[in-house]
Amino acid sequence: MLLSAFPVPQPRLPFGTLGAEIAIGAVFLIHIVVVGFILGSSAIMPFMELAGRRRGGDEHCLRYSKTLAHAILYLYSFGATWAVFAVVLLTGLYGRLIGTLLNLLLLPLTIAFASFFVGIPLLLVYVYRWDKMNPRLHLAVGFIFAAIQFLFLFMIVQLDSYALTPGTAVNAAHSMFSPSYWPLLFHYAGATLSWAALFLAAVAVWRGRRAKTEAEAIYQRWAARINFGIGSIFLMAQPITGFLLADTIKTAAPGTFDNLFIFGSGSMFVGQVVLLAIVVLGANWVFWRHNQEVAESGPAATLTVVALLGMAGVALPASVIPQQVVLLRYVALLIAFLATAANLVLYIRSLRQAGALTLRISPAASRGIVVVGLAAAILSIYMGVIKENAKLPCGIDQTTGQSACLLSLHQSAQNFDAPPGVLP
Repeated sequence: MLLSAFPVPQPRLPFGTLGAEIAIGAVFLIHIVVVGFILGSSAIMPFMELAGRRRGGDEHCLRYSKTLAHAILYLYSFGATWAVFAVVLLTGLYGRLIGTLLNLLLLPLTIAFASFFVGIPLLLVYVYRWDKMNPRLHLAVGFIFAAIQFLFLFMIVQLDSYALTPGTAVNAAHSMFSPSYWPLLFHYAGATLSWAALFLAAVAVWRGRRAKTEAEAIYQRWAARINFGIGSIFLMAQPITGFLLADTIKTAAPGTFDNLFIFGSGSMFVGQVVLLAIVVLGANWVFWRHNQEVAESGPAATLTVVALLGMAGVALPASVIPQQVVLLRYVALLIAFLATAANLVLYIRSLRQAGALTLRISPAASRGIVVVGLAAAILSIYMGVIKENAKLPCGIDQTTGQSACLLSLHQSAQNFDAPPGVLP
């Protein structure tokens, strides 16, 4: 009776095409932000506990790890529930697309979602048995939990990379080995670790300003500096993995590459360059201001200027750079990041010499940390939007060698009707 009440065929995209894209895009962006933060924090959490245990019980490291574990616990169920809501929307609005992809990638997606049955108990043990179990066993639980979270990432990136560059055949056997898998995996993992730590640094600065005791202010200053250092270290790898990813897409999926850099998302790269410049130059600003407080700031100031000039070269409009010297943009980006890396080394060295606990953070550096933390989080989301806009669910048919689209946009919005032999 219920089915007979619906018109045949059932209406597709009840929100309209644009409304459906906005609904799914907004829901998935929220989910990705939460999951990205959980992934980055899960990787940092056990290493910080390890640092605390190895130092004979460093209270700051142990407090950091314990606080981060509670934050993950509070967000975990929300992220998982939001994921269910996102998948329900995707299934209802783009039934044939999600049905096809789920069948093609049934094994890795099953492993990904089954990992929750292991991860959740481990997280509960880690949080609520902190002082009630052997420290080594507790530390092992933390590392296993982090490994489970990255197992989820390893599996779910197969779906993302397959939609980006399906590879040589549109079938289940080859879908797990799409060309962009490894570059995308390393790029996403590094970006997650970077922005999560930089965002935590911004949060620590904010909490330090609200601290009511000197001891709390000291701890938050320490957390801000440590987080900023961790986030900056992983930031340094992003140009390399990003270049490898772009080069792989150019070779494996020229249509997606054109969408990424020329057509659909080409204009959006202006915003990406702006956000990247804020993160890179903001980080150099913080390094420079920090070194002013503890040592000679000459090298840091020079390196900051070099990074500024390098990012200016990256931002040059295409009309200014001749086609024959387009490599100039990559060279400028390399110079900017090499200068930033040198500045980061000076920053870490000064922290080790002067101590991160006793140092105060100047107001200028505090503002820089907050700006970089927020810009890094926004940049991670923004790059995800660009990537999604560039996707073409197309590949090369193995038998004919011709380009073959998995599904057209019109077909993606149709109700799922599995062809014979697709269902397991």
